[in-house]
Order: sequence, then C-alpha cells, then structure tokens
Amino acid sequence: MKNAYHTDLMDMLLLSGREGMNVRRLARQLYNLHSGIFASDVVYPQLYDQVRHYLYYQSRQRHSPFLHLRRGQYALRPDVAVQMDLFIDAPRDPERPAPAPRHDDSRQLLLF
Repeated sequence: MKNAYHTDLMDMLLLSGREGMNVRRLARQLYNLHSGIFASDVVYPQLYDQVRHYLYYQSRQRHSPFLHLRRGQYALRPDVAVQMDLFIDAPRDPERPAPAPRHDDSRQLLLF
C-alpha cells in the first residue's frame, strides 16, 4: 500500500525524532503543504482520516518504517535507513559556474 503522502510523512517524522508526532499535527502540516488558493481537491477531514488509517495500518506491518508509540502518536523506527537521491548524471546549470579546481601544495599519500 503506497500512499500519495508517504514521502512527506517520512520527512516530517524524520525531523520529529524519537518522540514522533501525533496524527492531528501531521495532517495539519500535510494540509498546509498541499493546499493553496486554487487547490480545492485537498479536504482536511478526508486527509486526516487517510493519514490516520494509513499510519495505523502501516504500523501493524512487520517491515513498516512507522512505529506506533501511543494513541495517535507515531514515529519512525530507530533502524530505518533513509535513501538519499543523488543526481550525479544531472546536467549542470549553465548560470552556475563550475567550481574551480583546488590546488593544494601539501603532499598526500598516494594509495592507488
């Protein structure tokens, strides 16, 4: 089961640390993140229910990254590894100049 807000939930819970966050605060931050003047498809009560059910269901799974602390309070499991997106082959921005090569006069040990 993949939720549309899964990555945002992971980011918010990662920042909250071991004490986690309650569902009301998570839903409020998600609503503020995804709603706007012209966005009428995000309804807070539906978003709250969706987040509550998703976290409850996921925290019951064995390999889920979410941990149920107490009633309405969730956190990330301590052994969760977060994948970073590194774009090595991404094209460079033409307006941003390339970093100048570093000239260091100190001697270094050549390992290879």
